[in-house]
Amino acid sequence: MKHYKFSTREFGISDTGIHLLRSNFNYSTINFNDITSLEIVRGKLIRNWIFVFIFGISLIAFSIYYAFGLIDVFNDPSINRIYIEELMVPVLPVLLGGLCIYASSRKGIVLKIEHSGKKSSYPLEDIIKNNQYVDFVDYLAFNVKVYSKIKLINNHQKLSSIE
Repeated sequence: MKHYKFSTREFGISDTGIHLLRSNFNYSTINFNDITSLEIVRGKLIRNWIFVFIFGISLIAFSIYYAFGLIDVFNDPSINRIYIEELMVPVLPVLLGGLCIYASSRKGIVLKIEHSGKKSSYPLEDIIKNNQYVDFVDYLAFNVKVYSKIKLINNHQKLSSIE
């Protein structure tokens, strides 16, 4: 495992470029020369947030549908016994659906990189928690300044544009 100047769960930065990580192992490297655009902006913290949001909404819709069916079961005099599992079925999906909606709506500071026609976004939560944000921005501005356009955000406002 390599040691990087700055690292999160998803990427690490060294002198050669940005290393994309899975389980702290490099699976791809983006050289600073290949970067066409680099932005630090406020954005969604998870990828495919719309699918997570739709999944959460569908779980809540299922719970509501099932709850109305359960009301019919309570009002039916021919049913003598209702099991606890039947009562738990609408509760668990509504909790998971709420968690999905919450996760899909979370926003924070993210690093958006455009290279070789590809766009990707990586959250900077770990760097901000470790109080390395200012050093991180300075390092990127120094190492990427010749090759790309950098838009930086500081305290949720656009700081500068370096070319």
